[in-house]
Amino acid sequence: MINKLIKRKKVIFENIALIFVAIIIGLIVSAVAQVFIIGAKNLFEQIFMNESFALYYTVAEINLNFLPLLICVPASILVGLLMYYSNLQRWHGPADTIFAAHNKAGTLDVKAGLTSTLASFISISGGASVGIYGPLVHFGATISAFLRRLRYMPKIQHDIIIGSGVAAAISAGFGAPIAGIIFAHETVLRHFSLRAITSIALSSMTANYAAIKIGIVTPPLLLEELAFQISDVIYGLLIIGLFSAVIAMSFMKSMIFCSTLPKKLKIKHWQAPVIAGLLCGLFGLFLDEVLGLGTQILLNIITEDFDLKFLMILLFCKLILTSCCIGFGFFGGTFSPALLLGAIVGAIIFKFHILGFETFHLSVLAVSGMAAVSSSVIGAPITAIILVLELTGSYEYAIAATIPIAICTFLTSRIFGNSFFDKQLLLRGIAISKGREQILLSESLIKNYVNNKFTKFSENNTISSSIKKLIQNKDTEGYIISKNNLFVGKIKLIDIINKQNGEIVKYKQKKPLILDSEISLFDTIKELSNFVGESVPVVNKSNNNFIGIISENDVLDAYLKISNEINHIEKD
Repeated sequence: MINKLIKRKKVIFENIALIFVAIIIGLIVSAVAQVFIIGAKNLFEQIFMNESFALYYTVAEINLNFLPLLICVPASILVGLLMYYSNLQRWHGPADTIFAAHNKAGTLDVKAGLTSTLASFISISGGASVGIYGPLVHFGATISAFLRRLRYMPKIQHDIIIGSGVAAAISAGFGAPIAGIIFAHETVLRHFSLRAITSIALSSMTANYAAIKIGIVTPPLLLEELAFQISDVIYGLLIIGLFSAVIAMSFMKSMIFCSTLPKKLKIKHWQAPVIAGLLCGLFGLFLDEVLGLGTQILLNIITEDFDLKFLMILLFCKLILTSCCIGFGFFGGTFSPALLLGAIVGAIIFKFHILGFETFHLSVLAVSGMAAVSSSVIGAPITAIILVLELTGSYEYAIAATIPIAICTFLTSRIFGNSFFDKQLLLRGIAISKGREQILLSESLIKNYVNNKFTKFSENNTISSSIKKLIQNKDTEGYIISKNNLFVGKIKLIDIINKQNGEIVKYKQKKPLILDSEISLFDTIKELSNFVGESVPVVNKSNNNFIGIISENDVLDAYLKISNEINHIEKD
């Protein structure tokens, strides 16, 4: 009875602590997000949108702005030096956040997370064609994981606390608390539980409330609601869904391809950002709209009717330049560029006058395209719908966006993958789309589950003594181990029971199944799928040192333990 009361008291204390920490995370992430956004945007605007700083020169009757070249290259050098002196091989972002939430340890590299956030601040301020929300999401997760590891903190489930930091970042950045909650569950945790929803919702709402009270940053995409009929734009929405899928897949494949180029070109990882900085400067000579977050040009595209040729050029240049920035390490997020690409898609479809669009349909189509492309890139269709609803305040806008979102995400998930982040993890050998169970099975090494209860023989054991020993131990298999604990061979009772007396080493199995001690439970299950027998030897294949044995029952017990652990995480 006393033990039950102590246990219940501990659970209550942990839940109260979880709520308290979620609120603290919401406040911290909101404040940092506000400062980060206003700092990066103001620096960018003061440098690139200040006419007094413009350096226009006419070359061959073409008016060129040389300011981006003078700013982007030094900024990229700073990012490269930051990577060099921090000894990081790559920048960390949302993909690492997702993996940490599904990883048993649930840890995030604090140094890598904070350094990556600083790198993104320099990149965005210096004109890189990247987004701001990915770095903020990873920062929120990093801070959450760090607080969880403090000595005086009670036991808190790692994926819930990481999700709380993610939700707070989205809520503060967009001014969309519901979208923050949905994004944390849909993209990061990938499961729903009452405990998780409580913590994440509190963190998201706190972050949004703090952002409103601080008031430094207003939501960047608040739009005026316009009345329209879905039937008037239905054909355009269907076309946007198909076109958005093409653009989203092209964008994601382009980023993946560009990330392979530094290695192919034998460029050191800390030198690669300079190439992206140079490209930003060169693109900026002709088209400075492709630089930075693109928030202003995004709003302009949603509200103004641009020339079709300009839209096509902007679409192509933004896609290529952002891919190069992400691939070469001029670091930032992918969400803001995806929003801009999608808005351009909607604006291009609006130019199809044969469909009979009215002038005010531009914003509907642009917002729908914006939501469709971004939903596929980040793998969060429901989040995209809620985001449209919160930013526009219009139920009709959200319903209109649902059509291209559904088409786009269906096509991209079947052809490319669930998201850009999932593909990044897959290229690292992490099949996140397979679920938490497969990840934990892949992380669990077989050497931690070996059994040391087996019948052991030396090389000079006779057949008669071996048979007697196996019968005494009620085993049908035994193992020959040398004096130096090296695996010599496996013996089956059926192979020696009718043999004349002699040393058993002559009757060891010729090609027994042997498992390396460093393989995972997941690989072990695959290896044992066609195995027939009592047990399998586990050895260190680098030196043939015998570790122990494992049976199908041992593997099943380990699997059930992991399955119960996952059920506790996802259903509690």
